[in-house]
Amino acid sequence: MIPAFLRTVIHLLAAAAIGLLSAPAQAFGQERECPVPERFYTFEPQLTKMAKALADGREVVIVALGGASTVGFAAGGSGSAWPARLASAIAGKFPSARIKVVNLAVARQTAKTAAERLDRDVVPLKPTLVIWETGTMEAVRGTDVDEFRETVQAGINELRAAGAEVVLMNMQFSRDTDAMIHFQPYLIAMRELADANDVPLFRRRGIMRHWAENDLMDLRARDGEKRRQVAAKLYDCIGRAMADFVTRGATPGASPGSER
Repeated sequence: MIPAFLRTVIHLLAAAAIGLLSAPAQAFGQERECPVPERFYTFEPQLTKMAKALADGREVVIVALGGASTVGFAAGGSGSAWPARLASAIAGKFPSARIKVVNLAVARQTAKTAAERLDRDVVPLKPTLVIWETGTMEAVRGTDVDEFRETVQAGINELRAAGAEVVLMNMQFSRDTDAMIHFQPYLIAMRELADANDVPLFRRRGIMRHWAENDLMDLRARDGEKRRQVAAKLYDCIGRAMADFVTRGATPGASPGSER
């Protein structure tokens, strides 16, 4: 049974996923209406296996792990979630690539629950890349930070042993939830884990804050159909940003090599 306080917080987290894009009308005709400053990518390591697989024309299997914001409930389902938009964006950048994105997210999933699924659900897919969105439920529940750190570290070890590259993805940004939840220890833990393992960290929280503070996104809940439309737009922006992030170092239009 989830306590009333946690139910309230989870509801706020769901609402935070459906910010209103409020850029001026003329901005919507531009190529990128939700640009990401280079500073969010510059010091993150590139994915060399991912780049080589794309250049060689081999099938690229990407697995997404996470919670409700990765499932895509706010936009109406997985077809509009950021992993689906990621697949579309990579296909647009690499038309000859064979891309398969598998969304294994589960609402309210903790890092521990996700880690317990790796051997059964993730490793058999032989992923090129695993994108692990985590930390939100730990912050909501006040999970011991060291326990969280150990769980994610063990997961990274297991995925790497299976030959997959890993990207960590941190929490969403919302002023409403920030007032109720202490995210900082988990954000620090994820940064430290990324640095210690030379794993790229997709700083979703910082990116969303940048959009909000530059009037590209207003993280206020809206009514029914509007909320779904806006959520779909937000997930599209995240998916395209992630596509840029994970394909750094890969050359669009590269001729497939002999390795298959």
